[in-house]
Amino acid sequence: MLIQTRSMPTERPCPTGLVRSPTVDQLFEDEPPPPPRGEASYSVAEIGALITNAVQQLFPDDLWVEGEISNLNRSRAGHVYFDLIEPSQPGTPSTARISVVLFAQTRQIVNAQLKRQNVGRLSDGMAVRIRAAVDYYAPQGRLQLRMTGIDPRYLLAAMAAERDALIQRLHIEGVTARNKALPVPLVPLRVGLVTSAISAAAGDFLTELDASGFAFHVTAVDARVQGELAPYALTAGLRAMFREPVDVIALIRGGGSRGDLSVFDNEQLARTIAEAPVPVITGIGHEMDRSVCDEVAHTNLKTPTAVAAALTQMVGRYIEAAEQRWAAVEHYARLALDRADEHVVDYARRSARSGRDGLVVADLRLDARAARVPEWARRSLRDAEHALDTYQLRLRATDPAVLLARGWSITRTADGTLVRSVADTSPDDTLVTRVADGSIISTVSMTDPTPADGRD
Repeated sequence: MLIQTRSMPTERPCPTGLVRSPTVDQLFEDEPPPPPRGEASYSVAEIGALITNAVQQLFPDDLWVEGEISNLNRSRAGHVYFDLIEPSQPGTPSTARISVVLFAQTRQIVNAQLKRQNVGRLSDGMAVRIRAAVDYYAPQGRLQLRMTGIDPRYLLAAMAAERDALIQRLHIEGVTARNKALPVPLVPLRVGLVTSAISAAAGDFLTELDASGFAFHVTAVDARVQGELAPYALTAGLRAMFREPVDVIALIRGGGSRGDLSVFDNEQLARTIAEAPVPVITGIGHEMDRSVCDEVAHTNLKTPTAVAAALTQMVGRYIEAAEQRWAAVEHYARLALDRADEHVVDYARRSARSGRDGLVVADLRLDARAARVPEWARRSLRDAEHALDTYQLRLRATDPAVLLARGWSITRTADGTLVRSVADTSPDDTLVTRVADGSIISTVSMTDPTPADGRD
C-alpha cells in the first residue's frame, strides 16, 4: 500500500497504530497569510523545514507499505537504495513510485529478519511489505521512505503465490509435460552439466560420477546460479547445451536461501527447459518448495549428488540387466549342450545297435544271394547264347552277299557314293552296279522319277 500525501483527504482513516494527524491546511491555518507578490517570501530551506515538519506531523510513527522493489542499488558505505513501485501488468508502467533508503545499521537488522526465514537478500522484482518512516530529505528535495523493518512472511507468501500462478499457467499451456514426454536413454553416459563451474555442486556431482567407475562423458557450461543475471546466464547455458551431443542435461545448484533459489522460478528459464531436445534433470539443493524449473523438468531431485547418483543407477541397472541376460544365455546354452550330448549318446547307442543288426541282416542276405549266384550265372549264360544266336541270324539275313545271291544289286557312282534315288545321278554319270557274280559299269543316259510299280 502506497501513501499518497498530496491527495490525502481530511477524513481519510489512519493506518493501523497511527494517531490521526492534522492535514496540511490545518498545520498552516494559524499562520499569517503570505505577503503579496514582491514583499516577504520563503527560502528554500524554510520550505524544506515546513515540509519536513508537516510530514513528521502527518506521519509521526512508522507504517507498513506494500510494493515491488525496483532499481535496487547497494552503496559502498553499506546503504541500500531502491524504488518501491505499485505492481502492474507486464509491459505497462507502474502507477506509483516512491524512493526507499535502507541505512547500513538498519540493514543488518533487516538481513537478520530475512535470514531467520531463509529468504536471502533483497533484489529487484521482489514483492515486499516493509516497515518505514515517511521522510522528506531536504538536500535533494525528495520525499522518501526510511526503511526500518520487513515482513519476511509476506515476502515468502508473495513469492509462493507468484510461483504457483506461473506453474498453473505453464501447466494449462502444456509446458510442464513437454520435457517429461522425452524418453531417457538406457545408458545416459553423455551428460550435459549447467551450473557454476567453481561451485561445490559441480564438484560433488563430478565426484559422484567418477566414483561409479562408469565411462561418463560430461560436457559442462559455466553459468551463474545466483544474482539478477543468473536466469539469463542459465538460459543461455541451456541453449548452448542443446547443440551438444548429450543424452541428458543436469541443471544443478548446491542449495541456498529461498530468495537465492527464486532464480529457478524464472519463466523464461522454465520455458527453455521445456524446449530442450533431451531430458533435463534438476538438482537445485532445496528441501522445501519445488521451483518452477522442477515442475517443468523431466525429473527433479533434491541435490546435485542425487542427480549424479540417479544417472549412475540408470547405467548400473542397464549393465546389471545385460549381465543377467548374458548369464541367462550361458545357462540356456549349457542346457542345450547337455541335451545335445544326451541326444548324441542316444543316437550313438542306436546307431551301434542298428549297425550290428544291419550287418547280421546283410550277412544273411549276402549268403542267400551267394547261393543263387551259380544259377543266375548259368541262366545269364544261356540267355546270352540265345541272344547271340538271334543276332547272328539277323546279321546273316542282312549280309550284302546273301542279298546279292538272292538277286539284289548295289549301284554306286564312280566315286563310290551309294545311289538310293534318281536324284543321286545325272545324265552321263558313270555307275558301277554290283551283282552276285561281278560288277556292271554303265553310263546314265536319262533318269525317270516314276516309281517302278507305276504309283505317284
